[in-house]
Amino acid sequence: MRISNFHARKILLLAAILCSVGILAAMSFAAISQYPLFLTGSVQPNVMILLDNSGSMNTIMEHRDYSPGTVYSGSFRGGEIYFNRIDYSKSGNPYYLVSRDTGHTVDGNNQNQYTVNGRSITLPFPYVDTRWNGNYLNWLFFHATAAQYGSLATDASIRVTRIQTARSVISDVVKNVSGVRFGLFKLNNSQGGSKVKDCGALTPTTVDAAVDGINAETWTPLGETLSEIWQYFRGGDSLYNSGTYTTPITNGCQKNYTIIVTDGEPTYDNCYQGPFASYGCPKDPYDKENENAPSHLADVAKDMHDGNASPFSGRVQNVSTYTIGLTLDSALLDQTAVNGGGKYFTTTSGISLATAVQNALADIVSKMAAGSSVAVNTPFLNSNSTLYRARFKSPDWNGYLEAFKLDAATGAIIGYPNSPEWEAGSRLNSRSSARAIYTAGVDGGTYKRLEYSTANGTKLAGAGFMNFSSAKASDLIGYIRGDRYGTTNPAGYRNRTSKLGDIISSSPVVYGPPDGVYTDAAYKAFKRDWATRTSLILAGANDGMLHAFDAATGDEAWAFIPNILLSKLKLLRNDPYTHTSYVNGAITVADAYIQTKNADGTTAGTAGWRSIAVCGLRDGGKGYFALDITDSANPIPLWELTATSSATPNGLGYSFGTPLILKLRDEAATSGFRWVAALANGYEGPTSSKAASLIIADLATGAVINEIVVDKSAFSGVSPNGLASPAAIDRDMDGFADTLYAGDLKGNMWRFDVSSAKMAQWKADCIFSAGVTQPITAAPDVVVRLGYQYVFFGTGKYLDEGDKTTSFTQSFYGVKDDNSTKNLTQADLVGQTITEVTYSGAVYRTLSSFTVGSKDGWYLDLPGKGERVIAEPEATGTNDAGKVKFTTFIPSTDPCEPGGKGWRMQVNMETGGEPKKSVFVVPGRPDGTVPVGDSSRRPSGMLLSSGTVAPPGGTNDLDIIQKIDTGLEPKQDESGTHQFGLRSWRQLLSI
Repeated sequence: MRISNFHARKILLLAAILCSVGILAAMSFAAISQYPLFLTGSVQPNVMILLDNSGSMNTIMEHRDYSPGTVYSGSFRGGEIYFNRIDYSKSGNPYYLVSRDTGHTVDGNNQNQYTVNGRSITLPFPYVDTRWNGNYLNWLFFHATAAQYGSLATDASIRVTRIQTARSVISDVVKNVSGVRFGLFKLNNSQGGSKVKDCGALTPTTVDAAVDGINAETWTPLGETLSEIWQYFRGGDSLYNSGTYTTPITNGCQKNYTIIVTDGEPTYDNCYQGPFASYGCPKDPYDKENENAPSHLADVAKDMHDGNASPFSGRVQNVSTYTIGLTLDSALLDQTAVNGGGKYFTTTSGISLATAVQNALADIVSKMAAGSSVAVNTPFLNSNSTLYRARFKSPDWNGYLEAFKLDAATGAIIGYPNSPEWEAGSRLNSRSSARAIYTAGVDGGTYKRLEYSTANGTKLAGAGFMNFSSAKASDLIGYIRGDRYGTTNPAGYRNRTSKLGDIISSSPVVYGPPDGVYTDAAYKAFKRDWATRTSLILAGANDGMLHAFDAATGDEAWAFIPNILLSKLKLLRNDPYTHTSYVNGAITVADAYIQTKNADGTTAGTAGWRSIAVCGLRDGGKGYFALDITDSANPIPLWELTATSSATPNGLGYSFGTPLILKLRDEAATSGFRWVAALANGYEGPTSSKAASLIIADLATGAVINEIVVDKSAFSGVSPNGLASPAAIDRDMDGFADTLYAGDLKGNMWRFDVSSAKMAQWKADCIFSAGVTQPITAAPDVVVRLGYQYVFFGTGKYLDEGDKTTSFTQSFYGVKDDNSTKNLTQADLVGQTITEVTYSGAVYRTLSSFTVGSKDGWYLDLPGKGERVIAEPEATGTNDAGKVKFTTFIPSTDPCEPGGKGWRMQVNMETGGEPKKSVFVVPGRPDGTVPVGDSSRRPSGMLLSSGTVAPPGGTNDLDIIQKIDTGLEPKQDESGTHQFGLRSWRQLLSI
């Protein structure tokens, strides 16, 4: 175990736990978000519903057994007149099939019936104007069974009109769909249409009165009415009514949509004079001869989609159009949706109408939540002068992994941004050879590796694997593998434009030939045996897989799907797709001396040195998994630890933490030691207590050998807790980890003593309580001193929707732990103060320099509203010359601006105050200071306007500023040394 004389080597983890109980309701403890929080804005979309209230909407709904896609023949007789539609009415002169010589008259006593070929069908009561087309009448009179046509008079679900059905569906949708600003338009009696309710005014309390007040009594000028809606969104003058509209667009990134619900194509539509007009115009569209004249409906939809209705300077906001044909299959409505950037749905019943509206809204919400094709930087890794950057793009949720060389002298990113050494996603898409994709599960009583392929479809469909229809398993497997990429997908499957899914929170990890410093003969032989091992980049993606890419070429070597995720792979095919997380967690790779096994689950010889990867899922699932990756071409699944594991009484929640691979003393082992995985139990665990714990699992088998539960509060079920990423140290430098530190959601920092070879003597003590309004969600850094440890950590969380707007003051702490049982608070520490200074276009922070004296450490209260620390710090240097680097994050309060801003901070390790030497390059100031009043001060912080930061350190102290919009920018520090050489930080925005 490589641990410095002064600085304890740490390995991270994320989750949370407790030590003190305060105002339990103060912090948000909502459900973990499956969307990247920095993409989910709070601006509700405008959805204007255009309800067709033409006379034909009084038509009674067609029978559910009728198939409009089938052509039904009738019974034809010579000498008679046939009409292409039949009107039924309780009064007036309805059209009937009549003989030529009757004078076209109808017996008034039989006006509610129609008799042909001896079949008499009574219309549903109450009698209303009803228009059915000839194909339906052919089915009704010549093909329907007696039970089917007889149900017209008895089945209440059939005795409703189209307008009644539409009213009911719209009412239910508005009452049950939140987060949308609904509005309502109707058709006018003659020209155009009119607004019934503004967007945002059609609410659960107003919708019934609004829709009930609309009667089916007009023509169908859909094109004119859509033009009126376009004027409404633009805030223009009304075309067919009086006055000027006020646009419903209240924010520069608000999405806008129209849903047209109609039972017919337009009638009596006037010409459209917009830029995309393409249809000819009748001289008088209101002449009865022009009832079905060509419509400009699709032209208006194109104008709305390609145009700009935004009242905000520099913004482009269009309106997308969705169309729903009620008992209608219309090429015009289909083209209108295509032109309008929406979708077209056809329905045959009230149930299918409800489904169509829901599907339209699901597609709208999906696009709204995903953002407008935002390409986003996510984790990156700096290794051997190469920077590996992951990014993704919504709403397609495609993943990218790029390699760039770094200039050793200047830190410049060579080839950035458009010429990487390679990009793994594009190489995978162009690959012609079969992929090596594996999974694992219990087969024949043994946990073993299986190929994830259609050849194993029957087995993979089973309950212990995908739990999916065996008949459809091959379709799903081929889809997940990308075998049909670029071809036709199975019916109902989402179209994928890349085989590589989004990489969001899983930081890439590189591993190659063994490079440990262990000196035993066995490890030296291990290094020789694998000295030419191919270097791979491991990265988890939200396509269900842990991917391994060749570090030199970017080609995928293999991929692995953990068993715990198999049953939810089917969600990836959904269209529309709602983002779901999979392998979204941290990856730890280390060499360890363990007994391993073969791919078939059998024991592999004797114990020896192996390279092991342990991975979490973060919000992708409640569990961890481990692989033996000694042979870079042949991954061996070792185990999975899940929420149902009986050996963890507190239970695993979502595995947000970075696993630790450690060597511990163990008197029960023949060798006197055991290699283990130290794991946080995670968030939203399965037990009612929702307590926090540190789980110690055998690295070879995954068997839980101990679970140290620290949160035993009676209130833990009300205010759930969880352990954050721990750091491990070796205080006496004997090669065994003896102490771990980790914080929790209730603001407590815990010390775990695992130094004893007797597990019964392992224990946990709370060394510091910040309070429940200061949750700890990132690992600390620890420096070992004579007689005590200095523990550095920040507070704040960014896990659920409520965290985006929380404004509790957060802090950064440096706490001295003298290994006693005392529980410190902020009152036991010295507080430093922060002053902000603007100089030469940049904003800096300077700090006070109060001495710590007899106090037990120091703290900084972060002054920014919503400012927090959600990434682990890094302590560098020694004693008085040492400094602590950390970053802060402030979520954007503008829902149109993804991500947020933050600060790069570097403070004196001993006091938390001004560093002893200048640490930032200040333009025009060779001494690295900024003017503050009549004096000059060394700045301790610099404002980042957007994005993330990941300083790899090194002798040049080079920080890489990573922006949310995919930008990367090297930043050189003025001075400072790093004890461990090259080392990668996690990003500021721990997404």
